[in-house]
Amino acid sequence: MKTLTNTTNLLQAGRNQKGFTLVEVMVSVVVLAVGLFGLIKTADSVIFYQNNSRLVTEATMKTTNKIEQIKGFSANDPTGGAFGFDYLVTTYLTDEGLTQDDDWTYSKTEQDGDFNVTWQLQVFPSGGDETFNDPLSIHMLEVLVTTSWTDSRGTNKELEMASVLHRRQFIE
Repeated sequence: MKTLTNTTNLLQAGRNQKGFTLVEVMVSVVVLAVGLFGLIKTADSVIFYQNNSRLVTEATMKTTNKIEQIKGFSANDPTGGAFGFDYLVTTYLTDEGLTQDDDWTYSKTEQDGDFNVTWQLQVFPSGGDETFNDPLSIHMLEVLVTTSWTDSRGTNKELEMASVLHRRQFIE
């Protein structure tokens, strides 16, 4: 009879134990691992998109700066200075080493850090009687700037902007 009482006391003692079983510990480790994996993936995505945003901003600045630089050369100087629209459609093309693609287009590609900046000067609208063969007949030019790069995941990205420049006549 004492054996039954001892067995009953042991069973009751097992039910009153405080602590975790091996199964509970394993389940909590699995839940913790899944949570940490999700957190790591989220952090990786945040870092990628921050870097991507930085690259897009940098490409936008390079593109707009090139357009503004060319616009600056196209502005006619009423005092008879060296720059102006005539300079842009003649001497500027050779000074900058642009390549003639056809009668209406000149272009150049430059490496700028991690970026390739390609810019074109095109007679606007192209295909008409106005050509670079007779630069003084050109009334409008389109400046097209394309900036390309490769992101950290190996994807090729590209940003393109354009502006139309007009030959302005000053009234003296």
